[in-house]
Amino acid sequence: MFSYVLALDTSAVRLVSPWFVGGAIVLAVVLCVVVVAGWRRWRHRRAGRTASILAATVLVVLALASVANASGSFYPTLGTLLGTSAPAVSTAGARAEVTGPGSVRTVAGPHGPLPVYLPAAATAPGGEGIRFPVVEWLGTLTAGDPLVAALDRAVAEHRMPPVVVVAAGPAGADEAAALRDWAAGAASGLPVRGDRTGWAIAGPAGSRVCPLVIALGRPSDWSAAAGTPCALTAPAGPEAPPALLAVTIGTGAADVTAEVSPAPVTGYVLTDAADAPAAVVGWLGTRLPGPVREPATGADSVPS
Repeated sequence: MFSYVLALDTSAVRLVSPWFVGGAIVLAVVLCVVVVAGWRRWRHRRAGRTASILAATVLVVLALASVANASGSFYPTLGTLLGTSAPAVSTAGARAEVTGPGSVRTVAGPHGPLPVYLPAAATAPGGEGIRFPVVEWLGTLTAGDPLVAALDRAVAEHRMPPVVVVAAGPAGADEAAALRDWAAGAASGLPVRGDRTGWAIAGPAGSRVCPLVIALGRPSDWSAAAGTPCALTAPAGPEAPPALLAVTIGTGAADVTAEVSPAPVTGYVLTDAADAPAAVVGWLGTRLPGPVREPATGADSVPS
């Protein structure tokens, strides 16, 4: 006798896809029609009416919830909703199960002191040789920053892999690219991935920095970008375009699809700028891969 086990990858079930949202709406409409059409036709009227009304109510609520969720990307996947999305870990043995609070440290950057957020997994025993995904943050970073709290919470809830955050400050395109090259190199000593897939760039909502523009101008450096949409253009070069999160505050979502095509873009509207760190972290958690164990692109020792 053979036994078959169906393993559902909850992180692959996208709750914000048009197919899921559209399917929920169609099913809700169909059940509402069934309630009306079968009201006097059920063989067992009480049971039929009760069952159809309950089913229609559940699907209407599901359809409304899916529309709201898709508009805000609160739970992009089934895994984020259930809390079962674990960070991706390479088969080479990179350990990412350490989910304690990270720490903000100051390292010697290429042009002076540089604030860096290191996840707990980077300093835990057995973390040598593990390279983490990176968020290049075009803003300030301190231990009490809301961004740090959002990162710690997302990692602990398995909504985001352990990441290193390099705070570049309000940098322009050339400065951001130079810092990325330095951080991914051996001189930095940072335990970071060097591949494009493992890098994202983001900035505070409402600031003058334009991480989306920077990523579109150098798509070979960053696979994702999040921040305020400003002066957007089509991606440069033949590389795959970065995924974009366009964050606006207090107004409607910016429709920039035409400007950045073929780059995939998600619009996110915030009523309060204080919610921006959690929104950005949540979105990046669905885009960045997990840590890997690979030949060092930087030194094995974690900056102290």
